[in-house]
Amino acid sequence: MSFGFIITRHVNSEKTNKYWNQNIKLLRTHYPNNKIIIIDDNSDQDYIKADFEYKNVEIIKSEYPGRGELLPYIYYLNNKWFDNAVIIHDSVFLHKTINFEKYNCKVISLWFFHNNDSELDNIIRIACHLNYSKLINHHISQWNKQKWFSCFGAQSYINHDFLVSLNNKYKLTNLIDVVKNRNDRCALERIFGILFYIETNSRNSLFGIINNLNSRSALNDYSFDEYISLFNKKKILSPIVKIWTGR
Repeated sequence: MSFGFIITRHVNSEKTNKYWNQNIKLLRTHYPNNKIIIIDDNSDQDYIKADFEYKNVEIIKSEYPGRGELLPYIYYLNNKWFDNAVIIHDSVFLHKTINFEKYNCKVISLWFFHNNDSELDNIIRIACHLNYSKLINHHISQWNKQKWFSCFGAQSYINHDFLVSLNNKYKLTNLIDVVKNRNDRCALERIFGILFYIETNSRNSLFGIINNLNSRSALNDYSFDEYISLFNKKKILSPIVKIWTGR
């Protein structure tokens, strides 16, 4: 089955413009033919500049500013660009070819993190806009039982048909009107973790807990400058890197 990449992009400076360019260049190195979709979330167009003329890359300017991590799922719902999607942020960089084709699953988070009660009120507020909200809220109340894990950054490998069925059941499109800022998107990480668990009875992830990605990531301060310095020295050892950036 075919797969492609959907990248959420937000550019607000010369530096953040480098993120998506680095992301695309690495993807094209390891996946020269796979289609790439960029969902642009309210970028400052004055800063956007492509380093190259990238092939088989489609850019969609979102009509829902501030929805961030929700956007790939909303646009993928109505556009079956490929059978399966790898949904990532522009600040994620792949340094080796990962054979996503071998993962025969409906959905799996790329990374997870352990649950906490910091977003409970907001999770409940947002979940109430979905179908089966009582079922979802039951699992929210079990946040400390470790039955489900939060989906870091709402990044996943997901099958299109499964996403359609997920929307038909829970009405994910209802979230467009309630996920509007960073706190809401943090709640979305928990809600997606719950939905993926309910529908697959699995809390697995492809790359494990995000805090163990590398020693700097564990501190939530692995910057692009640090990353690119190591990259230029050919000292990147991890197959996949996530940098931390406040936008």
